[in-house]
Amino acid sequence: MQPTLTAGIQSAHRRATILRYLLIGFVVWKLIAVGSAWAQHEMLASVANGAGLSTEDASANDARERLVGVIALALFLGTVVCWLMWQYRAYANLSLIGSRDTERSPGASVGFWFIPLANLVLPYQIMSELYRRSEIQNIRDNIGGLSGPSIIGVWWFAYLAWGVTTRFSGVIAKDAKEVSTLITATNIEVVSHVLGIVAAILAIQVTRSIDRFQQAFPVTEPSVTP
Repeated sequence: MQPTLTAGIQSAHRRATILRYLLIGFVVWKLIAVGSAWAQHEMLASVANGAGLSTEDASANDARERLVGVIALALFLGTVVCWLMWQYRAYANLSLIGSRDTERSPGASVGFWFIPLANLVLPYQIMSELYRRSEIQNIRDNIGGLSGPSIIGVWWFAYLAWGVTTRFSGVIAKDAKEVSTLITATNIEVVSHVLGIVAAILAIQVTRSIDRFQQAFPVTEPSVTP
């Protein structure tokens, strides 16, 4: 049984609220990760300048970095699950108001995140559609003439850049045999953490805006504009 618009909005709002808390937690932990990576940078820089490095200090650094990485991964996975649950419900709400038209089904809107190559473009298009249709209360069948919201574009760029730098840092660190290479990998790691923070902050704004648009959906639904 398809939920009513009111129930759908309430469900999406609850999920959006939990999602924002997770994103805030992710930002806080990424700030800690920046501090940890910078401490590693300072340690490696001192070694490059001729300072000694004890086995205990090296082990402590590695243990700290592993712990930071494990907790960051756990927060990321929890955020991903909550994001997909929220997106599914928010996208499904579009079929309950206005033209009731969407470019794709709620299930497909989630599934595209898992298709290689397609997930570099289609999630951005889906989020742009969700944002625009929510903003105008889905009163138009075709939104092709509307420009994509700039915040979605900036968020998506930051998200992709974060993914690229994270992978690049890992590849360099894995094959590193010299201190200078490890320093380079650590510097890229710091950039990656900063980009992750930017992407998460923008994601908070994106979800807040869409949630606000949908909470403003009228009980008496607007007429469809041809």
